[in-house]
Amino acid sequence: MLSLMIVVGLIFIIPIVLERLRWNFLPVVVVEIMAGIILGKSGLGFIQPNEWLTILSSLGFIFLMFLSGLEIDFESFQTKKKTAAKINPIWIASLTFLLILVISAAFGYGFQSFGFVGDAIFMTLIISTISLSVVVPVLKDKGITNTPYGQSILVTAVISDFATMILLSVYVAFQSSNAMKPLLLLILFVVMFFFYRMGIRFKKGKIMERISRESVQIGTRGVFALILFFVVLSEQVGAESILGAFLAGVIISLLSPKKEFVHQLTSFGFGFLIPIFFFMVGANLELRELIHDMPALAMIPFILISFFASKFLPVLLWRKWFSWSQTLGAGVLLPSTLSLVIAGTEIGLELKIITPTLQAALILSAVISSIFSPILFQRIAPEDQKDLVRKKVSLVGANTVNLALAKQLYQDGYDVIMYTSDQTLFTQGRSYDFETISLQQMNPEELAKYHATDSDYLVAFTTDDELNVQLANWAKQEGVENVICRLDTEERAKDLEEGVQTFSPFLSSRILLQALIEYPALFKFLHMEQNMQEVQIENENLHNRLIKELSFLGDALVIRIFRENNMIIPHGDTQIKWGDILLISADAEQISMIRQECS
Repeated sequence: MLSLMIVVGLIFIIPIVLERLRWNFLPVVVVEIMAGIILGKSGLGFIQPNEWLTILSSLGFIFLMFLSGLEIDFESFQTKKKTAAKINPIWIASLTFLLILVISAAFGYGFQSFGFVGDAIFMTLIISTISLSVVVPVLKDKGITNTPYGQSILVTAVISDFATMILLSVYVAFQSSNAMKPLLLLILFVVMFFFYRMGIRFKKGKIMERISRESVQIGTRGVFALILFFVVLSEQVGAESILGAFLAGVIISLLSPKKEFVHQLTSFGFGFLIPIFFFMVGANLELRELIHDMPALAMIPFILISFFASKFLPVLLWRKWFSWSQTLGAGVLLPSTLSLVIAGTEIGLELKIITPTLQAALILSAVISSIFSPILFQRIAPEDQKDLVRKKVSLVGANTVNLALAKQLYQDGYDVIMYTSDQTLFTQGRSYDFETISLQQMNPEELAKYHATDSDYLVAFTTDDELNVQLANWAKQEGVENVICRLDTEERAKDLEEGVQTFSPFLSSRILLQALIEYPALFKFLHMEQNMQEVQIENENLHNRLIKELSFLGDALVIRIFRENNMIIPHGDTQIKWGDILLISADAEQISMIRQECS
C-alpha cells in the first residue's frame, strides 16, 4: 500500500501548497494530473499501477461521471426562468452548441483527411466537450452564476456535457458488431425513468422520512447502490459504465436533493476517490512515447486550436446580447475541457480507435486548456458585476405603501420596477430613482409586454383583491420564484397558487401595533436606517469557522443564523456551516462585500 499512501498524501498536500503559493488560478485537478506525470511512468517512476490504485481509480472515474450528472441543474432548462429582458439562456446555449458541433465536425474531418485520426465522428465528440467541473467553480468565484450572462455560459456547458455524453454512448453502441446494441441503450433510459418515478414516490412517503430520522446515512447508501446498479446494468446491455454512472447522477439531480446532501457527496468524491483517478491519469500517460511519436506530438497545437476555435467562433454571436468583454470572456472559458476528454479517450483506447500516444496528446491538450481558460476568463471578463447581480423586484400597483417600499428597496441595492395604470403618477411631474412603467390596463397581457415576470420578486399590491389573485397566480405560473399577493380579505387566499405568499394590511397593522406595545425597542431597531439582509454561506473555506474569526464582517451584526429548520442565536464562538443563512445588519455596501466573501 506504499504507492496508495504516497498518492493520498500528495492529494492532501497539493491544495495546501497551492493556497500557500496563492496559485488559485490553477485548478487542483490539473495539478494532480501534473503530479501524476512527474511521479508516474513518464517521470520518476515512483508510482506504478497496482491492484489498490487501479480499483480506487476506477471507482473515482465512475464517481466523477456520477457527479457530472448530478451537477446538471435541470431548472436551467425552464423556459420561463427569470432572465433579463430579451435574453433567453436556453435559446442562446442551444444555438451555440449546435454551432460548436458543426465547427467540431469540420475539425474532426480535417484531422481525418490529414491522416491524424482514423475516425472523424469520434474526434468531433471529443472536440465539442466542455468541462462543467472547470466552468462552474469559475462562475461561482466570479459571482455571476445567477446572472443572464452566467446562466448562458452555464447552460451551454450543461447542454454540451449532457449531449456529448449521450452521443458518445450512442456512437460506441453503433461501433459494436451487435446490431441490437443501440436498441439495448433504450433499456437504460426506461429503467432511469422508472427509478426517477419511484424516487419521487419514496421521497414524498412517510416511511422514508421515518427511516431517514433513524439512519442518517440512508441517502448515501441509496446513492451508492443506485450508482453500482446502473454501472452493472450499463455493462450488461453493452454500454459504457460511465453512462450508467452519469444517468444515476441525472436521477439524483432530477429529485432535487438538499444542498447539504449534494455537498456531502461532492466532498467525498473530490476528497478521496476522484483525486486518485486524476493522479493515475497523469501517472499512466505515455509522454515518453509521445515525444518519439512526431505525428501525435505535432497534433497538440492543432488540438488546442480546435478546442478554442470550436467554442470561440460560435460565442461571437453573443455580442448581440452582451458586451465585447463578456463575449470574449465566454469565448475563452468554454474551451476548458477535461473529464469528458479523459472519459472519451479511455473509451477510444479500449475500442482501438486511438493510440496511447494520441490519448496522451489529447489529455495533455485538455490539461493545457483547463489551465489557461480560467486565467484568461478572469482577466477578460468584466470585474465589476454588481449591476448584473442586483435582485429584481416588480411592484404592481402604485400607492403610498408601494412607493415608500420601492424607494427603500432601491436604496438597499435592489433593481426596482413599478407598474401602474394610474396616470396621475406621471401627470404630477414627479420623478423617481427607480423605473416606473405606465400601463393602459392592469392585466397579465399588458404586464407581459414589459417582461414583468423576468424578476426575482413580484408583488401584486393593487386595491383589488380579485386582480391581485389573478396577477399573483399568473406570475407563479410564469416561473417567478417569489410572489407576494395583497389580500384585504383572507377568504381569497384559497384561490392562490401553491407557493404564493400573502400580505394582509389589517393583519400587518395589528402585528405592528402589538410590537409597538410589547417590543418597542425591537420595533425601533427595525425602523432604523440600518440595512438588514440574508446572506447564505456558499464558500466551503468558511465551513466550521467561528464568527469571531471572520474579519470581513467588520462592524456588521449577525442577528440570527438559520440552519435547515433551526434558528441559532449567534455569539463569537458560534461555528458557521456551509449552507447557513445569516441575517446581517449593516449598510448596503458592507453587506455587498460580505455577500461576495460568502459566495
